[in-house]
Amino acid sequence: MREARNPNPAIAASIAAVAAIAFAGTFWFDPVPPGLPGLGAADFPRLICLVLFGLAALLALTQGQAPSEDDAPRLDGGAWAVFGACALFVPALEILGIWGAIPLYLVIVGRIWGGVSVVTLGLNAAGLTLALWLVFSKIFRLTLPTGWLGAALGG
Repeated sequence: MREARNPNPAIAASIAAVAAIAFAGTFWFDPVPPGLPGLGAADFPRLICLVLFGLAALLALTQGQAPSEDDAPRLDGGAWAVFGACALFVPALEILGIWGAIPLYLVIVGRIWGGVSVVTLGLNAAGLTLALWLVFSKIFRLTLPTGWLGAALGG
């Protein structure tokens, strides 16, 4: 019988690859004009990517157990739809900006998961977006992507 291998290094490599792609993507963010207070649009995502690199390294060094068939059920259509929504978040971010893409994403993924009305999802998405705006734009004074729509509206 073949000995079960530790899946953690492969999982950690996948996480590190996603973090590397995201980190590379920050080099195309709009530059922050000199003299503006707070972090630039690229600084916070880069910080998160560095944290992901560190966590991936810890995961790679951790001994794990090979999954069994019972531990890893097959992905259903809803899971693939959520993955698709995640992939479409970046283009939505480019078009709508962060404050338009976040509530749209939350409502779409909430509908995919089901069980909650669109009104409830919309109110939750609006509340979370407002809370994120207060924390990141007003308290941390971050410059976040405005997208094509925000640029067209003078944002």
